[in-house]
Amino acid sequence: MIKEFNLKLVKKLALAALTLVGVIGLAGCVQGGVNKSIITMKGNTVTIEDFYAQAKTFPSAPATTLLQNLTFSKIFEKEFGTQVTQKDVDAKIATARAAYSNASAFTSALGQQGYTEASYKELVRLQLLQQKAIDKEVKATQFTTANLKAAWATYHPEVDTYVVGNSSQSAAQQAHDLAKSNLDQFKTQAKDNKLEMKFDSASTKLPSDVMTAAFKLKDGAVSDVITVQNADGSSTYYVVYMIKNPGKGTDMNKYKTQLENYIMTQKEQDSTFVQGVIKQYLTKYNVTVKENSFSNIFSNFSGVQ
Repeated sequence: MIKEFNLKLVKKLALAALTLVGVIGLAGCVQGGVNKSIITMKGNTVTIEDFYAQAKTFPSAPATTLLQNLTFSKIFEKEFGTQVTQKDVDAKIATARAAYSNASAFTSALGQQGYTEASYKELVRLQLLQQKAIDKEVKATQFTTANLKAAWATYHPEVDTYVVGNSSQSAAQQAHDLAKSNLDQFKTQAKDNKLEMKFDSASTKLPSDVMTAAFKLKDGAVSDVITVQNADGSSTYYVVYMIKNPGKGTDMNKYKTQLENYIMTQKEQDSTFVQGVIKQYLTKYNVTVKENSFSNIFSNFSGVQ
């Protein structure tokens, strides 16, 4: 399903046992040997041996997800493999690791999601390869005058803020109250804790609800406590202090690069657009599922046999 490709662009491998249909299908394939093809494509195949190697790397993932990701990896490595370096992968992982207090906490979080650091690196590389495919299509088709004008209607330029985020509502409220009662002390604490953040509408640093509230603030204003529901059901509470909100004025051309970035971000999060791009590559490579038990794994994409 398209959510497995998107966000950003590749869903985290689901923590679930192999499906019964997958086990039955593979049992039938093994009779033809480990080199038997499950999926064929122009210039490459996905074999039983490929599948077993992937299953060892991602032992908690469903068979369908493993086969999809094997297919995408083979296609996008050929298309964009030279454009994604180890440095790119390491930078992406470093960003993810920075959200945790220490290396062991990061490793523990990976384990809870079914990854080792090695398998996570493999997944990150696939994410970056697929992002290359999405971004190429966006640049080729989406930076039209009409789209730029539509983006301009909702775009907000970069603001400079202090952002407090906390899992405790009372702690967030205390930060809000301090900003109201003793602004100098609030600023000192914000600087000491490196809470200054700059972002525009294209940013993915913060939840959209937080950015929307921030863009409404005038210089020197502080937001109410903003509650954001996380994917795991928990909540994070934010307070934003506006240092500088420039407004956008009326000159769209001044922000052409930023508007293109904004369009890029929107399209990366547009499942229909992402699905269409993936479909193009599956069709281009004449991806064909040979094993009947997996005949529906690309059912979201017409043109795949």
